[in-house]
Amino acid sequence: MTAIFFLPGPAMFACFVLFGAITYGLASLVLGMFERRAAATPASVPVAPFFTAVTSAWALSLGFAAADIWSVRADAQNYASAEHSALTRLAGMAAPDALDVPAVLSGLARYRDEVLAQEWGNSSQEPSGAVDNAIQDIRLAIISLARQDTPPSLVESFARDFDELQDARNLRLANAESSVSEYKWYLLLFLTVLSTVAIASVHADRPAAGRSALVIYIVAATVSLWILAIHANPYGGMARIDLDPVKLSLNGR
Repeated sequence: MTAIFFLPGPAMFACFVLFGAITYGLASLVLGMFERRAAATPASVPVAPFFTAVTSAWALSLGFAAADIWSVRADAQNYASAEHSALTRLAGMAAPDALDVPAVLSGLARYRDEVLAQEWGNSSQEPSGAVDNAIQDIRLAIISLARQDTPPSLVESFARDFDELQDARNLRLANAESSVSEYKWYLLLFLTVLSTVAIASVHADRPAAGRSALVIYIVAATVSLWILAIHANPYGGMARIDLDPVKLSLNGR
């Protein structure tokens, strides 16, 4: 299920359209079965209010999943903003018109590039070794700066911003792993299918109306699931912009 969240929007939409088509086909078979059963024994099919019990459970499940997704994305924006802020402060202190530390600028440039290339949108959500190497280069550059005649207060400020950068990255990675559980998605998909069965069962005496109701419900469910899925990756879309504006004063960049 997770792999679907990292597909392009149109491909993801096609997956949910396929799911909706398969669900409609199964529901049509169920509708035909209940239609025949109603013709033989009318009292054996569920009454109309029954389907609301299942669809209400589906709606609640959809709402809980949506709340989790919006919460994770809000945290994603905060952590990405904190990471951007730490990068900006470090780049400003290491700029040629400030402390002039090319080694730090080089490490920050590689950090930014590797984060965007390796960790942003990485379906495995695992930290990149290339980013770890860039962090180590920055750390060594700060240690070298501390061994020189740099005022201790500036080194301390440098180190504090560097620690905040690492903390923000760790929070970003942890938040990426805390997206909506796959089991919640399985529950949501199961309830979607079960809701179509419930709708079909209560329209056994009116199959034409049942097919119309199924089309309306499946369109609503498919679009709703797709909208949630395109936001399931907390660092997709607008969150990425938080790192892009970082401009490092480095020769050749």
